[in-house]
Amino acid sequence: MELQKDKCEPCSGLAKAVSSSEIEGFLKELPEWELFAEEKVKKIRRKYRLKNFLAGISFFNDIARIAEDEKHHPDLHLEGYQFVTIVIYTHKVKGLTKNDFILASKIDTLKPLLSKYHKPRVTT
Repeated sequence: MELQKDKCEPCSGLAKAVSSSEIEGFLKELPEWELFAEEKVKKIRRKYRLKNFLAGISFFNDIARIAEDEKHHPDLHLEGYQFVTIVIYTHKVKGLTKNDFILASKIDTLKPLLSKYHKPRVTT
């Protein structure tokens, strides 16, 4: 995957959001991620069902190391002790930039301890 080889660029308020066609292309490389909007802000997210609470915390720590290295940080949610949702967007742009997809691709390299009930996202 080409995105994994890229490095996030420092973000300024001048960065431009990617176009809808660029988003579509990036998501083809990231089939487990889905596009959604929250308060008219485009974001991407991925959901996991992990084995247990400690698996979630360990996964968060692994994500944190990548985020710090890339200097681009996702929103991390752990609910019901095993349900993890990662949300990524560029806060300064209030939308999606290439950095968001680079970070998502690097998170995809991680191997969290999944629950036997975890179901991959079904795309149409």
